[in-house]
Amino acid sequence: MRRAFTLIELLVVIAIIAILAAILFPVFAQAKNAAKKTASLSNLKQIGTAAQIYMGDYDDTTPPIFWFDPNQLDYPTSLGFHYYPLLMLPYTKNEQIFLDSTDKFTDPVLTDPQGKGRFDPTSSYRYYFMGANPSYGYNYRYLNTFLGTTVIQGMPTRIFSGISATSIDNVSQTIMFAEATMKNLRGVSNPVGFAEINPPFAITTQNYLGWSGTFPDARSQGQLWGRYDPKSVLVTWFDSHAKFTPIQSLKAQGTTEQEVNRFWNGIQN
Repeated sequence: MRRAFTLIELLVVIAIIAILAAILFPVFAQAKNAAKKTASLSNLKQIGTAAQIYMGDYDDTTPPIFWFDPNQLDYPTSLGFHYYPLLMLPYTKNEQIFLDSTDKFTDPVLTDPQGKGRFDPTSSYRYYFMGANPSYGYNYRYLNTFLGTTVIQGMPTRIFSGISATSIDNVSQTIMFAEATMKNLRGVSNPVGFAEINPPFAITTQNYLGWSGTFPDARSQGQLWGRYDPKSVLVTWFDSHAKFTPIQSLKAQGTTEQEVNRFWNGIQN
């Protein structure tokens, strides 16, 4: 005689499945998150390698954070702004490595005149956004020389040049790129990516307040922004090795600019 499952037995099986699902789903989510973090670390490693090749092609000179020429429109939607991702693009051959897979935010401030945002391929600012708002910021304050501000076609524009790579004494302990956001700057309220990161020590002569304020205001940590842990970021160091690093460990002990910014200025201490 065939015997069917009783209602009690079915409910027990359903309960067991529910318990297993409750146990396994977080594990799957953690595994998926870990895979994304590994992919992002690979992105940074490739960007660091591309920067090394760039420096080899330009007499050991670091890339500028950007250069501006409204008449140089090899990327027409860049508006003439060639931020570091566009300078690296001939070496990476891949636009996607400048974006972390979890960096999906856009912002009403970051749209073209037609309202098209950061990820719209038809935006008239497409390459401007790609360059200015990657997921990873560049330590431009110490790896560039600020040449001042000039007016180009009526637009006040900061001018930068690279520095000699040989001037960096401690290549394995000098930040080059790290996860970043434009949040809290220029009216941006969402954690979209940003091309710039800043050191912890205040530089009053440059109108920079340092790591003041309180998290989650991104200005309180130089626009560094951990997408996998709010207290840690993925970092590419000047020798191109990449590592997941606590944010506060990037602020060194001391009282002077040279001491506090030790992981940014390239000086061997």
